[in-house]
Amino acid sequence: MVRALVLRELEAGKRDDGLWLQAMSESKMDQAKAQVRYVELRTQAMQGDVKGLLIKQIRGAVAQDSGNSGVRLGNASLAEYLSAKTLKK
Repeated sequence: MVRALVLRELEAGKRDDGLWLQAMSESKMDQAKAQVRYVELRTQAMQGDVKGLLIKQIRGAVAQDSGNSGVRLGNASLAEYLSAKTLKK
């Protein structure tokens, strides 16, 4: 799904210049290989962005709910637990 969004961006003429330069460098200036690598890099970046936004929204909702209902996990609120939790990629 994210890959399709990246392809739509390219069709619309949108391109992240930093990622494009990285892709060109890694592909030794081969345009075709660079485009494939760019799609991979941009997909990874977008997946990280989406994950970060979802985590932020969940934490905000949990913080709001725990403030209203007093949901607790031991000595820490659920929001504090999620804020301190290290999420692996």
